[in-house]
Amino acid sequence: MLKSKWISLFVAIMMLSGLLLSAIAEKADASLASGSKFLGNVIGSSAPSNFTTYWNQVTPENATKWGSVESTRNTMNWSNADLIYNYAQTNKIPFKFHTLVWGSQEPGWIGSLSAADQKAEVTEWIKLAGQRYSTAEYVDVVNEPLHAKPSYRNAIGGDGTTGWDWVIWSFQQAREAFPNSKLLINDYGIISDPNAASQYLTIINLLKDRGLVDGIGIQCHYFNMDNVSVSTMNSVLNSLSATGLPIYVSELDMTGDDATQLSRYQTKFPVLWENPNVKGITLWGYIQGQTWASDTHLVTSSGAERPAMQWLKQYLGGGSTPVVPAAPTGLTATAGDAQVALSWAASSGATSYTVKQATTSGGPYTDVATNLTTTSYTKTGLTNGTTYYYVVTATNAAGTSGSSSQVSAIPSGGGGNGGGNLVVQYKAQNTNASSNTLAPNFVIKNNGTSAVSLSNLKIRYYFTKDGNQALNSYIDWAAVGNSNVSAAFGSTTGTNADTYLEISFGSGAGSIAPGATSGDIQTRIAKADWSNFNQSNDYSYDPTKTSFTDWNKVTIYQSGTLVWGIEP
Repeated sequence: MLKSKWISLFVAIMMLSGLLLSAIAEKADASLASGSKFLGNVIGSSAPSNFTTYWNQVTPENATKWGSVESTRNTMNWSNADLIYNYAQTNKIPFKFHTLVWGSQEPGWIGSLSAADQKAEVTEWIKLAGQRYSTAEYVDVVNEPLHAKPSYRNAIGGDGTTGWDWVIWSFQQAREAFPNSKLLINDYGIISDPNAASQYLTIINLLKDRGLVDGIGIQCHYFNMDNVSVSTMNSVLNSLSATGLPIYVSELDMTGDDATQLSRYQTKFPVLWENPNVKGITLWGYIQGQTWASDTHLVTSSGAERPAMQWLKQYLGGGSTPVVPAAPTGLTATAGDAQVALSWAASSGATSYTVKQATTSGGPYTDVATNLTTTSYTKTGLTNGTTYYYVVTATNAAGTSGSSSQVSAIPSGGGGNGGGNLVVQYKAQNTNASSNTLAPNFVIKNNGTSAVSLSNLKIRYYFTKDGNQALNSYIDWAAVGNSNVSAAFGSTTGTNADTYLEISFGSGAGSIAPGATSGDIQTRIAKADWSNFNQSNDYSYDPTKTSFTDWNKVTIYQSGTLVWGIEP
């Protein structure tokens, strides 16, 4: 997703030891049983000046997608693709062509052609790409066959006798066009779902039996990685490894504030990197403001490395210098009679914590507890009816973290936070006002004294669809199981809303015990043509909520009755 050095140090070591770099400039890693691997990233319109400081493989983010190259029929724009390809050649790092056949970002004009003309155009596209980038080390031949089948697939074989004849045809054409490249298949939703992995293997084995595929690509985006368990990751990797084909992690990113992202990298990156069948990892962006999804960056726009990047360098370099801990995450506040109980997730490497309190949102804060070695604290002696605000910092020998996300609570003589038994917590996964994807995440809390069946509940998230395009919804991950969660769109009227996303649950989702939650429900919304939304004024959208927070602009209905939130 290199355990010796970053690229410049590595080259020096290899020269001193008398070893030869391979033709694709993979780095040897003597301390790992898996042998040589690359750690790469994407380039968008131009190469960042520090790219080879961190990465030794490159994938064009968009420049080699058919829709980018031939947006107008028979007019090819290779300029950005050439720039990235030449950059790889100059720096002697592997180049991956991404991608030849994909149902998204295909040319808009392809759908109006006859089947014969569609086949001729696809054939020509693959042939021209092979002629121009003949030394590409890797090629993503078919991208997302399980999720984004091309509109022209019937013209190139359709389902056929195998169920996947169009994929087989695509690889046959690619083998002719790129005889010296490693041909890969690529899809998302695999690492977190053994059932999807099984479906993927059906296609892979058809290709393998015909000698058409050289490796397996698994995307590993945040919506599959953030909450997947290590055991599920290992199960999927073992299933894919049984094919005997190498695995390439093709589009890795993980989200979160500093503490959360750090924890996720520390827990999950080694699972991928240390697997002997994973031969390379490509991250999907690393600079703030230049990544496709919010909070996935590893380097800020000012050039500062986030804790996850600091850890990644330490892990890959084998160093032991302590790193300043990341800010605590998961801070919660529960009000009681003249008191507030706080709890938070541990920060990796922290030796103590400080709790800070204010009576004004944003501070100034006063330290109310220092040198805590536990991840909970109850502040007593408070005034009922007053709103108190809290943040927590983490400390070790290297220094003190920034503050956690702020939480608040209002102590009361009756205890609790008031309101109904069911509460929706909301997190804005994508905080870009203009984006082709809306990504609201939800958690349902049961503050009552009896279990609540999820099949009786519905959540509604309100937004403006900004046009007349059809909408698509995705359940990227759900703690209760993706198959137990359904999504649908409805129309509404009100301030800053004309549409809502409604989330419902099947009987297999089970129930929420008293005091428990549903776990994360991660959703995405996109237009059929992938044009942008402007979510800045959407009723339910709040870009400040980057961790789960009670939010009454997302509603819950129990057996059809509104029990939480305010409709627009």
